[in-house]
Amino acid sequence: MNEQEYIKKRIDEQFNWYDKKSGINKKKYQRYKALVIFLSVSIPFMTGFITEDTLWLKVMVGVSGVLIALIEGLQSLYKYQDNWLLYRNAAEFLTREKLYYTTKSGPYISGASLQKLVVRVESFTSEENKTFASFSTDENNQENNP
Repeated sequence: MNEQEYIKKRIDEQFNWYDKKSGINKKKYQRYKALVIFLSVSIPFMTGFITEDTLWLKVMVGVSGVLIALIEGLQSLYKYQDNWLLYRNAAEFLTREKLYYTTKSGPYISGASLQKLVVRVESFTSEENKTFASFSTDENNQENNP
């Protein structure tokens, strides 16, 4: 595999994957957080209008509390914020390595060898995969071990 193929097939494709996943997780995290904030501030507001004749409002307060707990539970389970940051970090690493390599700076100042780039990128992605796997395993162990 030559330099252009490696950069296109490994670095650029991995960057695109991490960038896309980062964006998806960021949007999910921010949407759910915004909804939790909205529901949280609406509860005290709604309680101010509760009377004996407003059963529907009492139900809305209860439903809002349940939705907050549900959304926070889903956030904890799927770890959208953590994934967003992990994926963003990986995308930024790949961008930085590509920039260093093409400008012959940073770790490539003494020579922009393709082998050095491959070793650095593959080592990072291997560690990233281990981190994500242990992250997922820790979640499963916590669920299975009360």
